[in-house]
This record gives sequence, C-alpha cells and structure tokens, in this order.
Amino acid sequence: MAIRSSRGPAALLLLFVSSCAAFHTLSPDLQHRIDREREGLRPKITDDDAVQANADAALRRELPLPEAIELRRDATLADYVALAVQRNPRIQARIRDLEALGLRVPQVSSLNDPMLSLVPPVGDMVQTAGGEMGGAIGLSQGLPWPGKLSAMGRAAEQVVRIALSNLATERQRVVADVKQAHADLYQAQVSIDVSREVEALLQRVRDSAEARFATGSAGQQDLLRAEVELYSLSNARIDHEQQFRTATARLNILMDRAVDAALPTPAAVEPEPLQWRLLTLLQRADEVSPQLAALRETVARDLIDVELARLQYYPDLSLGGLFTFIRNGGRSPVANGDDVWSLSLGVTLPIWFDKLRSGVLQRNAEALASVLRYRSGRNDVLFALQNLLVRVDTDYRKAVLLRDGILPRAQQAVQVAQSGYEVGRVDFATLLAGWQRLYELRLDYARSLANLERNLGEVEFLAGGDLPRTEPKEQP
Repeated sequence: MAIRSSRGPAALLLLFVSSCAAFHTLSPDLQHRIDREREGLRPKITDDDAVQANADAALRRELPLPEAIELRRDATLADYVALAVQRNPRIQARIRDLEALGLRVPQVSSLNDPMLSLVPPVGDMVQTAGGEMGGAIGLSQGLPWPGKLSAMGRAAEQVVRIALSNLATERQRVVADVKQAHADLYQAQVSIDVSREVEALLQRVRDSAEARFATGSAGQQDLLRAEVELYSLSNARIDHEQQFRTATARLNILMDRAVDAALPTPAAVEPEPLQWRLLTLLQRADEVSPQLAALRETVARDLIDVELARLQYYPDLSLGGLFTFIRNGGRSPVANGDDVWSLSLGVTLPIWFDKLRSGVLQRNAEALASVLRYRSGRNDVLFALQNLLVRVDTDYRKAVLLRDGILPRAQQAVQVAQSGYEVGRVDFATLLAGWQRLYELRLDYARSLANLERNLGEVEFLAGGDLPRTEPKEQP
C-alpha cells in the first residue's frame, strides 16, 4: 500500500515508531548492583586491547600462576574468607557473566536495523507521464507490535536477576568451601600435635620398659612392642602431614594464592551449639537464600515469556519510504519532471493459530516446570537442613562429652597405668591399650570439632549466609 506525500504520513510514521518501538533499558537498581559487583575488576570490558591480550595469554597457556600473597601472622578464618571472596576466580567469572547479561537487555529490546534499498537506473526503467524513472532509494523499518520489545527486555532483565542470585550462591559456596578447608587444616594440625604429644608419652613408656629390661624385671618383648608402636605412630603422623599439606593447598587455591604458600597455625576451636529450629531455618532460607531466589526469579522470567508468547497473536508492522527520481521529457503536456516519494505500510498476518497456541502452551508448561523446580529445591533444602541439624547436634554433644568426660579420665587412666608399670603392678599390655585408647579419643575429639565446623558451614550455605549460633527471639 503506498501513500502519497503529505504531512499526514510523516505524523503517522512517528506515531508508529513511538508506540511500537519502546526502548527498554536496564533498570537503575540492577545497573547499580552490576557496577558495584564489578568495581575493581580488571581488565575493564571497555579496554578492547586488554581483553584481547588476556584471552591471547590464556590461549598460549601464559596466564600467571597464583602468587604467595602475604598474610598476617595471626590471620584467622575471617581473613581467609575475605581474601577468597575478593580474589576467587569462580566468583569473578560469575561477575563477568553478570556484566554480559546486563548488556543483553538493550540489545533484545531494541529495533532491528532499518533496511536501505536502492533501485539503480539499469535495464528497462518505468515510464511515467512525467518522465522516465531514473532510479529510486528506499528505507524501511520493522516495528514489532507494542509491548513485544518491552516484554523481551523485561525477560532479559529477569535473567540478570537470576545471574545476581547465582553470583551470590557462588560466593556463599566459596565461603563454605573455605570453612571446610579450614576445618580440614585444623583437624590435620591437631592430629599432628596429638601424635607428637603421644609420641613423647610413648617414649617415656619405652624408656621405662628399657630400664625394667636392664634390671631383669621385664622382658625384651615390652621394649620391642614399645618401639613398634613408636614407628606406627610416626607412620600415622606422615599421613596427618599429607592431609595438612592437602588442606593448605586447597585453602590457598580458594584464595587464589600460591598452592604451597605457608599458612598460620589454626587457632584452637571450642564446641559451640547451634540453637535454631528447623522451620525457622527453612523460613530464613526461603527469604534470603540466593539458591531459592534464583528459582523464584526463573518463575518470574517464565511468566514474562508467557506474556510474550501471547503477544505473538498480534501482527508486526513495517514502515518504509521510497524516493523516486524522475527524468525530464515526459509525454504528458503538464509533465514537470519532479521527483516523487511515497510511504509504504506492511503488516504480518498471524493466521497460523495452532502454531501460536502451541507457543503459549509451551511457555505455560515451562512456567509450571519452574514452579515445581522451586518446590523441589525448597524440599531439598528442608531435607538437607534437617540432616545437618542432626549432625551438628551429634558432633556438638560428642565433642562436649569427649572434652568434659572421657578425655580427662582416659588421660588419668594412662598416668595411673604408667605409674603402676614403673613399679611392676601393671603389665605392659594394659599400659599400651590405655595409651592407644587415649590417642584414638584425642583424634576423635579433633574430628568431632572439625565435623562440627564443616556442618555449620553447610548450614550457613543453605540458610543464606552467616548465622548467629542462637536463633533470634521473635518480636512481639
């Protein structure tokens, strides 16, 4: 359909453009959050040369290895967590993903490029009364139905919100991993210390056996068994030292630090209970957990996709203009040879209703699937929290029982047995059994404390972040 030149078509064109081509930019709050996350990250995505150099270095396998970043001599778990959150490549990669997704919003919500067409004066040109056609130039622009571009922009914006939740989840996962690695480090260090202390005790036992063997009051078998146990203890300490090096390497890598860099000796840990009810923890997780937030944001995105699928029932438009050059010499006695221009309007015909309805039904099914994934994810969190709360309670009670009841008595039993062995009232097998039991119980205590810290870290990961050990009292 062609419309001759007048002011009316120009006004109509402006009306169509303004109503159909609403430009959707990223909302200011999301842009602010992205800017805050990427602050200090290098290189900037605006530095094309630095981006290229960074990628080339990776392709050539020339990326630098982590450095031995200096830590305070009294560095604590909180220092490790802060450094890991600042430097961990997994978190930084999520931030880069977030940047990329934020830049998709103006792309998907913008008009496609206009089409410029040329009709060169070649071949048999059209003859008009005013003169022969000397060529033409046209410009056309596709215009989606009002609301389509906006819906596409809002859907892309929801993907940004999902990415923000995924970033928060990754950050909390790294924090939980740091806490687990620190618990491994603590357990290995305590095991090494315990093995050395018990080795010193066993050396005194061996000296007693050697003295009694020299006087003939004990057989050589006691001395040999003491030496065998010393060698066995040294062998166990080698395993503990290997576990210590592994935990050190893991903790360093989480902080993007040289894998073999030294770490301060872990501070002593005391058992501390977690006094939270299961349903309160679940409610907290549902409110603040980024894992569950990402699932809810996915539901919101799917609802926008449903809206967009319904908008496909409406036609898209196409507006164009054609400027035609007319040569002089027309056959009409009133011919003046003036150039002319015209305006064209096109419209798609969404007549394949089965196809369109299938698109809507597909999006409905995806939305329902996302709702069920959210429900399943919440159930998984509920089960995991229940399981972890039981384990935390078990580890806490076990550690307290070992610390306050079993270990003092086991230590006293060994001391009494050694004194009795030195004067010949206790045989060596009884002394050795007491020593072995003390060693196992002290390792068990260290293991209980480390397990308690690991499980507390997992509870915090599922519950959405750091937890006070005592549940806050409800406000009236």
